Amino acid sequence: MERIKRNDVFVVSAEGLCSIVDYQVLSLLYQPIIGQSALSLYLTLLSLIDRQNLVSEEYLHSDLESLLNMEVKQIEEERYKLEAIGLLVTFFTSDSFTYEIKMPLSARSFVNDGILGEYLISNITKTRFKKIIKIFKVKQANQRQKYNISKAFNEVFPNIVKVYKEDYESALLSGKSQSFRNMNGHEVDWRFLSDSISEEILNVKSLTEAVKNKIHQLAYVYDLNEIELKEVIIKSLDDNHQLSIENLARNARNFFDKRQGELNENKDNHQGIYQDKSLEKPESLEDYFESISPKTLLAELNDGVVLTSDLKIAERLMDEVGLNTGVINVLLAYVYKQKDNKLPGYAYFQKVGLSWKRNKINSVKTALQYIKHIDSMKNKKSSGYYKPEKTDVNIEWLDEYLNPEGNES
Repeated sequence: MERIKRNDVFVVSAEGLCSIVDYQVLSLLYQPIIGQSALSLYLTLLSLIDRQNLVSEEYLHSDLESLLNMEVKQIEEERYKLEAIGLLVTFFTSDSFTYEIKMPLSARSFVNDGILGEYLISNITKTRFKKIIKIFKVKQANQRQKYNISKAFNEVFPNIVKVYKEDYESALLSGKSQSFRNMNGHEVDWRFLSDSISEEILNVKSLTEAVKNKIHQLAYVYDLNEIELKEVIIKSLDDNHQLSIENLARNARNFFDKRQGELNENKDNHQGIYQDKSLEKPESLEDYFESISPKTLLAELNDGVVLTSDLKIAERLMDEVGLNTGVINVLLAYVYKQKDNKLPGYAYFQKVGLSWKRNKINSVKTALQYIKHIDSMKNKKSSGYYKPEKTDVNIEWLDEYLNPEGNES
């Protein structure tokens, strides 16, 4: 294993920037496990990144010593904790290190991860854990060959007895996000999955409600059928045949990326669980947004192009903000048109989503009425003045979009 020295060069890269909620998760959920010094290292590395291209300049580890007031040996020890808990991946070339920053899990995903949830409870006590949970209820660098030398969780943290598993899963499940079992028209065939996956590999019937809800959510967001779900689930099992929500989410995204690449080469139509089951048009906008998946919606809005990063926005809005799935579809479509056919980053959606949540926009009907209200307020402000014609966001654009033949007169 390669040990770091004061004069070793390093570069930092990241997959994104932390939101306000991410910092809260880091402070309240991660810090009790990894400690203040490891969190300081994470935040310092993140601060060195250029916010435009998400890659830093080259630095020496002696620079980190000065910034953190730590010796390089301690920096390395704190780095191991970040690697083990999934916040950092370290690569080594012949003459430099690359530190790849990973975004923290959502509060729900963190607590429902068996290992992390148990460690948090053991470090802060069950009473403090319950108080913290309540807070969250509202809710590429150098391309030469690199070797992944990151520490695994069990190499850094000792084993503990599993406790309170059902307690902390039910704590978040009792929050305000919906159960995917109750979504009209969106069902996972659990019997098929149970029959197709050997019990020696995984007993599907024994999955917790939290894991089942996550599988259901991923199938909905990434438009996966049961055969594809089976592949994602099997790839997500660890050496002990246990499923973690983090692995499920990562492998679902990876599968979607792979499938999109194949579809770009071969234009065969793909139909997952949540693609429209018939060619009939929905009877109303309300039916449209309630029945369509985010993947299909974005594909129709953007000429068939769907980015994994955009679908991850929908996934996080469900996990962290707890918006109704149909409401998320309305929000995606509204912002897409509002921002001239582009989707901003998650931080923007989080801000708007929390605003909608505070305004009790919990159904598609309410969301559409809210948009009409916003448009009417804009029109009132502009009355009495000449207003040049432009494609502002209103409900009519979707009426025309859903009924193109009605505009051919």
